[in-house]
Amino acid sequence: MAVKMNTNNPPQKTIEPNKVLRFTKGERFSHWVHAIAFFVLLFTGLGVLSATFQPAMGIVGGIQAARVIHRVVAVVFVVVVALMFFVGNPRHHWEWLRSVFSFKKEDLQHVMAFPKEFFGGHGTYPPQDKYNGGEKINSMITIFGSIFITLSGIVLWFAPSFPPGLVRWAYPVHDLSMFMMTAAVIGHMYLGLLHPDSNPSITGMINGYVPTKFARSHHAKWYDRVKDEQNNF
Repeated sequence: MAVKMNTNNPPQKTIEPNKVLRFTKGERFSHWVHAIAFFVLLFTGLGVLSATFQPAMGIVGGIQAARVIHRVVAVVFVVVVALMFFVGNPRHHWEWLRSVFSFKKEDLQHVMAFPKEFFGGHGTYPPQDKYNGGEKINSMITIFGSIFITLSGIVLWFAPSFPPGLVRWAYPVHDLSMFMMTAAVIGHMYLGLLHPDSNPSITGMINGYVPTKFARSHHAKWYDRVKDEQNNF
């Protein structure tokens, strides 16, 4: 596990050679809480959605247990991640949110070149910030998908309190939002785990650090800004 940077800890320069800190503990915590909660919700939600998946719900004790788990984890999915914007060290979460909705010319150029990289090459695009154009789009899908899933989920959970017409609309909104987010997660996992050019990024969500080479090639604008702030170069 990476050692936290501290100017009173000289040995740290040799602990993480040729690496740069990309994600703090708080960022990694909210990412993994969100990810784990998402997969639990996806699994239990499939059982609620279709009888085809209900036999698999025996893993968690049956369909009724799956319904309870789905609701409990839904609260975790929303509340825990939302709290990270206000407790601990929320600055990085707010920076992420501002960055996602600050879509610039270089982000668009990254998106235009991204298909080549997705299928094994390396796209030609200008230096990217901490989050490149593709990551910003993925984040937007996550944000809006989470909002629509949450709002429609509240309507479905407390259906008697809402007009029947709104409840009928909540079903397709809830399901389509989950399908959209699932497609984004599949692409996200492919790039983070299997893609030969971008899979070094997974270490950033495990111990916080990514290789310097990766930072330079994929996030050069951000790397140039932070390299002098970090002591392990």
